[in-house]
Amino acid sequence: MQPLQIPMPCDHTSVGAMVRNGNTGEFLTFTGATQPGGVAGPAGHIDDHGGPQAAIIAAVQEGAGLTVMSEQVLAVMYRPGACRRPMGNLGHDWWLWDVRVEGDLAQSARETRDARWRAPAELQQLARRTIDYARGRIGTREFEADPGLEPVWLDWFGIAGAVTASVDDQWAVDRLLRGTR
Repeated sequence: MQPLQIPMPCDHTSVGAMVRNGNTGEFLTFTGATQPGGVAGPAGHIDDHGGPQAAIIAAVQEGAGLTVMSEQVLAVMYRPGACRRPMGNLGHDWWLWDVRVEGDLAQSARETRDARWRAPAELQQLARRTIDYARGRIGTREFEADPGLEPVWLDWFGIAGAVTASVDDQWAVDRLLRGTR
């Protein structure tokens, strides 16, 4: 008999990585294998990693199989939104990092699907899909079948200069994050 596995509760602290291909300017993305669904960069909870810097190094290694060579904080901010963990509906304090890596891409089958490099133009199309979902132009089933960016990643790719959105569109996605759409 397998021992009962109790999921770790949400610690409400997360990290995200902007991993850019130095040769092409494309960004590393995944489609999440778990909720919340959508396209995102490497990310994870801080948990017992000891702090945000150790957590981002672990998230990039675990999710992409890449070694972090340097990292720099781009932003630190609270963002609403639920996660799949128990008590994860209060949002997260996020540390967004600009990360330089080396190695060969090797995605985690447990955490991610469709790991690849995407140009800003493709990220903008994914942002538009998320905005359309936030504004009710497409339904949940349609978004889950062909997702755009995870809503919080609209912010992160915006900070990195990869996507743009109007203030009204940003507010619509923010309402989606807060569950008030």
